Amino acid sequence: MENNNKTQAELYREERKERLAKAAAKNAKRSPKSIKASKTAKKVISIVLAVVIALGAVAGVLNFFDIPQKAVKISVEGLDEKISLAEINYYYFQGWSQVYSTTAQYDQYGEGMGLSMTGFDITKTPDKQDYVEEGQNITGITIEDLGVENPTWEDALTYLAFNQLIYIKYGAAKAEEAGIELTEDEIKTIDDQIEEIRKTAKENDYSLDRFLRVQIGSGVTEKLVRELEINANLATKFYEKNQEDALAAVTDDKINAEYAASKEKYDIVDLRAYSFAANLGSNHTHEEGEEHEAEHAEAEAAAKTQADEFAKKITDDASFVAAAKAAILTADPKSEKDADATTLVEGKYYSEIESNYGADAAKWVFDSNRKVGDVTVIEKDGTSYVLMMKTLPGKDTSISSADVRHILAKFPDKNTDGSATSTTTEDGQKITTVTSETKKQTMAEAQAILDEYLKNPTQDNFIALCKEKTDDTGSKETGGLIENIADNGQYVESFTKWSLDPARKENDVEIIESEYGYHVMYFVNADEETWYVNVKNSLASKAIEEGIAKEIEAMYEDINIESFMVEWSVAKENKHIANRILGSSSSHAGHSH
Repeated sequence: MENNNKTQAELYREERKERLAKAAAKNAKRSPKSIKASKTAKKVISIVLAVVIALGAVAGVLNFFDIPQKAVKISVEGLDEKISLAEINYYYFQGWSQVYSTTAQYDQYGEGMGLSMTGFDITKTPDKQDYVEEGQNITGITIEDLGVENPTWEDALTYLAFNQLIYIKYGAAKAEEAGIELTEDEIKTIDDQIEEIRKTAKENDYSLDRFLRVQIGSGVTEKLVRELEINANLATKFYEKNQEDALAAVTDDKINAEYAASKEKYDIVDLRAYSFAANLGSNHTHEEGEEHEAEHAEAEAAAKTQADEFAKKITDDASFVAAAKAAILTADPKSEKDADATTLVEGKYYSEIESNYGADAAKWVFDSNRKVGDVTVIEKDGTSYVLMMKTLPGKDTSISSADVRHILAKFPDKNTDGSATSTTTEDGQKITTVTSETKKQTMAEAQAILDEYLKNPTQDNFIALCKEKTDDTGSKETGGLIENIADNGQYVESFTKWSLDPARKENDVEIIESEYGYHVMYFVNADEETWYVNVKNSLASKAIEEGIAKEIEAMYEDINIESFMVEWSVAKENKHIANRILGSSSSHAGHSH
C-alpha cells in the first residue's frame, strides 16, 4: 500500500506502532518460569483500580522528589472519612514511580522506546511535560478525563492518585461493613513490604519515618503506609467479592437473551482486506487551498479506480490472494510480503471493523444479507479498501482461557559439546542454539518425569513431582500452576497452543518443547467459550456500573475536588518540588538525622 499521501503525523504514528509491535514481539515469548498469571475474580471484569506498588520495590532504585504536605483535609460524604494531602502524596508517588520505572524498562529495547510507549520523558519532572495520548497506555486516563486545557503529567498523576484513594477508601469502608478481614498471610505480606522499606532506609542512614518523609512528602509515616496498604488489600477483597456476586447473578437465560438482542456486539468475522492509498507524491506539502483539494481528490479517485479493478478479479479466496500478490509485486517487485498472511483479517468484532475500515464497512460486513465471498470497496480517509467475506459473523467458540500445570526440564546453559545453548544479541534478543544431542538429553529428563507421573496419574502426584523436579522456580511452589492462559501473546506459542487446543480434556498430559526446554504439561480445566464469557462479563459489568460504580460517582459530587487540588498545588509551590528526578537517588545519604 502506498503511503505518500499521509501526513507526517500519520507516518510518525505508523512508525511508532511498528516499533511498539517489535518490542511487544520480543516480550511476547516469555517463559512460564517468569510469569505468574494474576487471577482476577473469575477471570473477568475490570473495575479501574490503579495498581498499588510496594515502596520497597522501587526505593533506592529510582530518583525521587519531594511532594510537600499541608494539614488540609476534606470530608468524603457518606464514608465518615477524611482525605489528607499526605495520602494523596503517597498515591501520587506510587503512580509516578510506576510510570517512571515502566518507561525506563522499555528504554532497554532502544533509545526513546520508553517515551514512545508511555508518552513520559524520564528526564523531565511531571509538571514540565504535556500529558499525551500515549499516557493512556499505562494510566488508563484519557486527556478528556482530566478536563483541563493542555494537561501535564502532573495533572494526570494527581487525578490518578485522587481517584485511586477514593476507590480504596470506598472499598475498604464497604469491606468493613461486609465483615471482610485480611488473613494472617495478607497482613504478613504488608509487614514484609514495610520491613523492606525499613531495610532500605537503614542502608541510607535514615529512620523509616524520616526516609518516607524525604522520599515522598511530609506526613507520610510508617503508620500511614501500613493503614493505606491494609485499606488497599481490604478494598481489593471487597471488589473481588462484588465481582463474584455480580457474575453469580448472571444466568444462562440472561446470557442467551443478551446475545440474541446484541449479536453485533459479540459476534466475530473473518475477512480478506487489501488497501490502496491515495498517492500524492513525495513532494506533497499538505497545504490548504483549491489546488491542493483538487490534487487530493484526483489521487483518491485514482486509488478508488485501483481498488475497483482489484475487486473485479475476485471470485473466491484463492483469487483474492493471487490478486494481492500481484498488487504487492507491482508496487515493489522485490517485496517478500506473504499475500495470504497480509490480507487475512481474523476474529474481528463490529467495533474493530468500524475502527479500521469505517462505519460503512462495519454495516456492510454485519448486514444480515451477507454471503461468504461477497466483495465490496470502501473508502475511508483517502484510502480505498477491498473487503471480501471469508466467513459470516458468528459466535467466537474458542476457549477463552485455560488453567494448566507444567514441570519444566530446562535446557542447560551449555550443550554437550561445551558450546552455549543460547546467545543474546546487542538489542537484547535471545537466540536459542541448543544442539540435537542436548535436546535429546533434556527430552529424556522430561520423559522420566512423565513416566514417574504415570505410575500414579493424579493431580496430587503431578504437584508433588513439580515441587521436587521442576526447573521453573516461578511456579514451583504452586505445583506448576499457570492460570488464565489466553491467546494474547503472553506465553510462548507452543505453550499457548497446547493449552487452548479445543480438543484438550481435563487431566490430559503431554510433553511439549519451547525455547526454554521441555514441559511436561497437565491440563487442569478450560473456561467457557469466548462469546459466552464476553456476554457474561458484559452483564456483570453493567450490574456493577449500576451499583457500586454509581455510589462512587455520587461521592465525587460531595467533594470539592477543584478546591482540594488547588490547596494541594499551593502546598507544593510553597516549598517547591525538588528536582531530584534528574539528580542522585542517594543525594541525602550521609546526612545527620
